[in-house]
Amino acid sequence: MRLVIDGYNLIHTVPELAFASENGQGREALMEALRLYRKKRPHKVKVVFDGGIEPGGAKDRLAGTPVSFSGAERSADDVIAALAAKEGNGITVVTSDRELAGRCRAHGAVVISSEEFGGRLLEVALGLPPTGEGGEDGWDFTTKKRGPAKRLPKAQRKKVRRKGRL
Repeated sequence: MRLVIDGYNLIHTVPELAFASENGQGREALMEALRLYRKKRPHKVKVVFDGGIEPGGAKDRLAGTPVSFSGAERSADDVIAALAAKEGNGITVVTSDRELAGRCRAHGAVVISSEEFGGRLLEVALGLPPTGEGGEDGWDFTTKKRGPAKRLPKAQRKKVRRKGRL
């Protein structure tokens, strides 16, 4: 699976990362969490940040994870939407920005909210126990049928399959 992450959106959505961001360490905390996550989950991950590259040289990797900076002319949303247009349903976009999510879905990408992925990121990276056995947190992936035999729409089934691999 290939994940494209809206970096600052994820940082400001996850309370632990937002706290680090207030101390000027948000980006470093996110990249360290992703480094630990990638040790346990072999997904290809790319993080896109708004703005230009920091003074001191062009970095295309932070903590071993590929990163992109949007530069002064474009926003991270435009970069992510361009990746979604290029790769279509081959990527999963992590963002809580509704406008960006709509643009990515239009190109066939699966979109997972920053809240959903942030919880899973901390569980896997820090070795925390799951927040629950489905239901409350939306991570119930059982195939046991309950109620009327109705199938989820195709886009939702695809999202559930991708979330199951996170």
